[in-house]
Amino acid sequence: MRGGALPVIVWGCLLGALMATNAIWTGDTIQIGDYAYAMLTIVTIVLALALTSRRRALRRGAPERDERPEAVPDISFGAALAAVGFAALIFGLAFGHFFIYFGAGLMVLGLARVGAELRSQRRTVELHRTSSPSPAQVRRERAP
Repeated sequence: MRGGALPVIVWGCLLGALMATNAIWTGDTIQIGDYAYAMLTIVTIVLALALTSRRRALRRGAPERDERPEAVPDISFGAALAAVGFAALIFGLAFGHFFIYFGAGLMVLGLARVGAELRSQRRTVELHRTSSPSPAQVRRERAP
């Protein structure tokens, strides 16, 4: 995705402006430190995006065309189940051991389902790549 780091840069700038406003308005060291930590975390994320994507995350415009098929999942039941399990586990830290065990079990089931979904996704993509011609081959065949 191109331009993926641009909204994060704007978010970091907004946090910097809020930090400056808070420093002028209240002068409270704890609040300024909170904003500074948040801003530094966002700047670190921007740097990670820029370095890992070879600066593609900082450019605007449409993404480069990739001729290979990719799987794009619509919904993941396993991810939702793992998230509910994590929430139950965190809830159990405050309200009882049952929720910790229940949440841990749901997380394990959800992560196992995510693994099965990823394996099925890879198998489908490989089957599609080997059985169907690439879009470039189809264009060459249709050319007069």
